[in-house]
Amino acid sequence: MSARGFVRRHIFLLSSVVLAVVIVAGSALLVWPREPVSDAQVERSSLPVAASPPAALFIGDSFTATADLGEMSYACMAATEMGWKCDLAALPGTGYFSGGSANRFVVNPYTGQRTTSYSERITELATTNRPDYVVLDGGRNDVFAPASVVYGEMVNTLARAREAWPDAQIVLVRPRELVRPADDLGYDDAFFARLGAEPAARGVVFVDPLADPRFERADTSQLVGADGRHPNQEGTDEMGAALVTALTAAATAAKW
Repeated sequence: MSARGFVRRHIFLLSSVVLAVVIVAGSALLVWPREPVSDAQVERSSLPVAASPPAALFIGDSFTATADLGEMSYACMAATEMGWKCDLAALPGTGYFSGGSANRFVVNPYTGQRTTSYSERITELATTNRPDYVVLDGGRNDVFAPASVVYGEMVNTLARAREAWPDAQIVLVRPRELVRPADDLGYDDAFFARLGAEPAARGVVFVDPLADPRFERADTSQLVGADGRHPNQEGTDEMGAALVTALTAAATAAKW
């Protein structure tokens, strides 16, 4: 064999080897398992954005809270059932009048926190809260004051709430106590009919959950705690269920 033929033969063999290596490598890339794509690699813009639930702000007293944990309060339990995010601004012993400038008192001796009436609380809450629903739940601690004074404070509270949150749906819960649900505490139908006619009450929804038939002529003593006034856990559950019924009926009627 000539030198030129020998060289051509070796070049041909070398080329064949290189081609075989390239084919094998390419095949390996086709069948080699690829690294899974992590969640972080997924374009965020392609992920669905969950809508935020409506926010409900409950302004109330110890009956509104009914528990050490806000999530277990009858107000927040009802809000959860309604599909709302619950914000709770409840101070014991307070009301539309009680806890305000006329009879302010220390509510937490460890921190020195003093009470505020509902209208005063709205002024503070307006800087931090943007609720879709504002639920006013009180009046039980105001029975010591003349009804005319409480009425004026209710009107003032409604006006401040509307000024603070012009687009929110305002709901006012008529005050009753579980131990005597038939007792309107002096705030009868005529009282609320007059209140509902006030300009400040325009668009406000009034609900009366403890007037629910489930409590009519029922012995509610088993639903009240050791202090004989505030609801126990079973009572809290019943109040929450009654509030959901009242809010659902109101939402259906008003087409929220």
